[in-house]
Amino acid sequence: MTQNPYNAVIHLGHSNGTVSLWSPAVKDPLAKILCHRGGVRAVAVDSTGTHMATSGLDHQLKIFDLRGTFQPLSTRTLPQGAGHLAFSQRGLLAAGMGDVVNIWAGQGKASPPSLEQTYLTHRLSGHVHGLQFCPFEDVLGVGHSGGVTSMLVPGAAEPNFDGLESNPYRSRKQRQEWEVKALLEKVPADLICLDPRALAEVDVISLEQEKKERIERLGYDPEAKAPFQPRPKQKGRSSTASLVKRKRKVMDEEHRDKVRQSLEQQLQKQEKAAKPMGVWPSALDRFVR
Repeated sequence: MTQNPYNAVIHLGHSNGTVSLWSPAVKDPLAKILCHRGGVRAVAVDSTGTHMATSGLDHQLKIFDLRGTFQPLSTRTLPQGAGHLAFSQRGLLAAGMGDVVNIWAGQGKASPPSLEQTYLTHRLSGHVHGLQFCPFEDVLGVGHSGGVTSMLVPGAAEPNFDGLESNPYRSRKQRQEWEVKALLEKVPADLICLDPRALAEVDVISLEQEKKERIERLGYDPEAKAPFQPRPKQKGRSSTASLVKRKRKVMDEEHRDKVRQSLEQQLQKQEKAAKPMGVWPSALDRFVR
């Protein structure tokens, strides 16, 4: 089990070879991905949340695209299944297989690691029990049956850090202030979803339904354009006949504007239908009747 750092969705591997994606707001899994023919041994997601690496009992190591397609980008057969996986801040993938640790690198932070050629290989004195990259340092910590080993992995960490988001050199007081700020700005668990960008979009259906219910409750549309009410003029010029005449004049003008707009739209549709595709307009078309 692992968490996607981009959208906080939990990735859970199962014994039937599938990986399910879970959110606290939904009782059923958001998605199910068939990854391996055997049980899933390890799951890891990179820092960008776009790629997921899985290893199974079928000795397969796969990298999947999480941007809506959930299709495998690359596959590699290993001598034995990888029991531990870990992504670095720059997208390097480390896999622990028995007493060997292999590391694969990609073209950059946004690109998946290439499984064709190994970037680094290291043999330990015991079987691997855990992997973890150190943030902002090119160091990989490996726990094995013989103790703990620190591997130097050039290019694994992020060289430039944002001091306002995660400062590795912050003091104790700064750490306390950061914890309080993180608690105040914590996003509710109900908003966890596959695409966090959907939270900034407008739900048109809900808005229309809310507007309809408001009209039914009030008995009128409060956002509708108010009817024209002429202002009272000087004495002798605000008779009932003159008020009715001014109202009718405004209604006629609005009706003419609507008719003019509909005619213009019809003419535009006719021009688009009559003009063949791929023909450029001529400067002499303005004189054609």
